[in-house]
Amino acid sequence: MLILDSSLLPPIFFSAFLFFFFRCLLHLSSSLSSAGDSVCRSPGITSCTDCLRRGPRCAWCFKEDFLDGARLSQRCDLPDNLLRRGCALEFMEQSEVKVEVNATISSTQVSPRDISITLRPGSAASFVVSVKQLERYPVDLYYLVDVSASMQENLDHLKTVGVALSLRMTEHSSDLWLGFGSFVDKPVSPYINNLLVSVSHGFHHVLSMTSNMSEFTRVIKRQRISGNMDTPEGGLDAMLQAAVCQRAIGWRPEAKRLLLMMTDQPSHLALDSRLAGIVVPHDGLCHLEDNVYKGSTRMDHPSLGQLSDKLLENHIFSIFAVEKQQYQWYEELMQLLPGSYLGKLGLFQAPNLIDLVVDAYKVQSTQLHLPSQVLLSFFSVLFILWTKMGTNERVGACACTECYFYFLRE
Repeated sequence: MLILDSSLLPPIFFSAFLFFFFRCLLHLSSSLSSAGDSVCRSPGITSCTDCLRRGPRCAWCFKEDFLDGARLSQRCDLPDNLLRRGCALEFMEQSEVKVEVNATISSTQVSPRDISITLRPGSAASFVVSVKQLERYPVDLYYLVDVSASMQENLDHLKTVGVALSLRMTEHSSDLWLGFGSFVDKPVSPYINNLLVSVSHGFHHVLSMTSNMSEFTRVIKRQRISGNMDTPEGGLDAMLQAAVCQRAIGWRPEAKRLLLMMTDQPSHLALDSRLAGIVVPHDGLCHLEDNVYKGSTRMDHPSLGQLSDKLLENHIFSIFAVEKQQYQWYEELMQLLPGSYLGKLGLFQAPNLIDLVVDAYKVQSTQLHLPSQVLLSFFSVLFILWTKMGTNERVGACACTECYFYFLRE
């Protein structure tokens, strides 16, 4: 906005300034008009598609007898120019912007969740997204536990977690469901040691999501440790299966999804499987058969980028519960897994785990991350945030109980 204060200039200079200012405006207006003309008028335009690609101000006249004998490029011009040359509006194809908002579940934190936008080159579209912190939000929590030999004592501490966590979470959710799965490492040499312990496995889905805490406790008590030879475990392999095997795990579409991974060791990364002769990259799909991961001996561990994409795609918030000796390793990992939460535990005792889950839930419930994942270079996205405190432009995340985002995409 330009504000002119005449008290700062003598009358003659102010009049001269106004004259010069409006001459500039007229020149700018005529320049824009001629620029539009020059953009829309080009001998190389031979179709409606070519015309509309020239810019949002261009229109194409598809009237059959329009300018008989003239070049096809004459059909492309500014709408006003086409009107003057005898093409009515009903015969014009113009730049069009469509914003379609699909139905959203009423109990969701973000509304709407699904929006389709149709844009022409050079045009812009805007829409508003409402974000609020819902009380008593349904929660799905999946325990993914390392059952290698070094976790024996920690596994014993889990037997009292289910009921205690359910009671604690009543402060935040009246609808908590729990699930359980275990992992060790790929069951192939040189990773495994099955002497004295049960058969090793890459991932075993044990209990689908349930509100029955007694059943969860019974499942924990039945777990037995397995053995492997090397220190890193196959946690990332198991995490990806827990994320993509939606039906088997029982993730509810309306619930806040938490995936808790518990281990006392670092995890294998992509390409580590070459030591076992496994060179096929992970395909990112579900490979559970009878609740056992069957792709463990055929495919490599997933990459961090692949795992991050699947967690985001399936709206899963990951929580890492690790012993303090491994905290630094997983702290570096968090930078590559957006939206993850890391907790350092001295012992995997029930009170410590419950505090970790509740703290992670609070963080996930009060922070909103808005990644601008623009895949094409000719798109740009602007976020404008409204809260009770006012309006603020920012990109990234907000921490508020209720906020509204104005999106502009062009």
